[in-house]
Amino acid sequence: MPLPDPHAGEMTVELNVDVFQAYEVALARLQEWTDYVNKLKTMILEQLGDAYAGTVNGEKVVAHRPKEQYAISRLRKDYPDLTERHMKWKTEQVFDQDSFAQAHPEIMEQYRVRAFVKLET
Repeated sequence: MPLPDPHAGEMTVELNVDVFQAYEVALARLQEWTDYVNKLKTMILEQLGDAYAGTVNGEKVVAHRPKEQYAISRLRKDYPDLTERHMKWKTEQVFDQDSFAQAHPEIMEQYRVRAFVKLET
């Protein structure tokens, strides 16, 4: 037995069926193109190997250069014993959202984020 819809009483509006169907088609095509782009990018990265840039007809068209960023989560996962010795405590100032909302609910509500989600039917 399915659970009751927690949003059953929310305000709704009837959408233009053509616009919504076009949106669904575009989403499917977007995923296909994203998959294709990722496949091509993987092929280009394989061609680059250890090089920092790639050329077409002698002109640089892509770069894959090191950045001043590190995959710390992966490092900690792969080397938990080593990284544990380099952990330190850090204290920081953070915004107390709950106390602000309690003191200024009308202002807080103006900043509520809404999510646009395509529901599965």
